[in-house]
Amino acid sequence: MSKIVFRNSDKQAIRQLLKEMGKERYECALKDSGFLGKPLSLEGFHVEYETDTGNIEMYFTFPMSEPKHVMSVLGFWAVPDKGWEMFRKG
Repeated sequence: MSKIVFRNSDKQAIRQLLKEMGKERYECALKDSGFLGKPLSLEGFHVEYETDTGNIEMYFTFPMSEPKHVMSVLGFWAVPDKGWEMFRKG
């Protein structure tokens, strides 16, 4: 069964969200998620709003792979308010 999510890949919005998180929190989230290194650019980052749970999560997709969860961003002020696209997931 697929679920509906809203996805935002706006690089400027992602940059603001990462700035608000701060370097230490961001690096800890990457380590906790099992990343071996830091992504080199904002290409591949996106934020998803999951309609069934109300969660807002940040993901990173390496080329030719599935999106990998980075961290929850619910509660941050810099969560984008424009540019959301609807997708079916699963």
